[in-house]
Amino acid sequence: MKTKTIVLIHGLFVNNTSWKEWKTYFEARGYTVHTPSNPGHDGDPVNLKNNIPGELQHVGFDDTVNNLVKLIDSLSEKPIVIGHSFGGLMVQKLIDMGKAVAGVSIDGAPPKNIMAPFSTIKNCLAGCKFF
Repeated sequence: MKTKTIVLIHGLFVNNTSWKEWKTYFEARGYTVHTPSNPGHDGDPVNLKNNIPGELQHVGFDDTVNNLVKLIDSLSEKPIVIGHSFGGLMVQKLIDMGKAVAGVSIDGAPPKNIMAPFSTIKNCLAGCKFF
């Protein structure tokens, strides 16, 4: 049986609204598409950027993966998972756990203890708010 379910996983500096056009595209082709929000990423992106939720201090990689596993386990079939950046790293973990039939990691973030490219570090530092 060919899967008709897709889960789109966003990265750290955006939320599930970033997948709006992708969701529309795949749904027009008959797929059921889920765009879950990572813990602490619910709401309007502009408000989130200006008022960073305090709960993000206590959310780690495993918490985010477990949030996705809970959704995936509730589905009627194993999905295709597609993720960008931090979401791409989660795709790799979900595939490793056997939670998806296929996965696409778009510019996936490096795992812990693997150095990101300098351009990524530079962009992250430019976007950080320091005291």
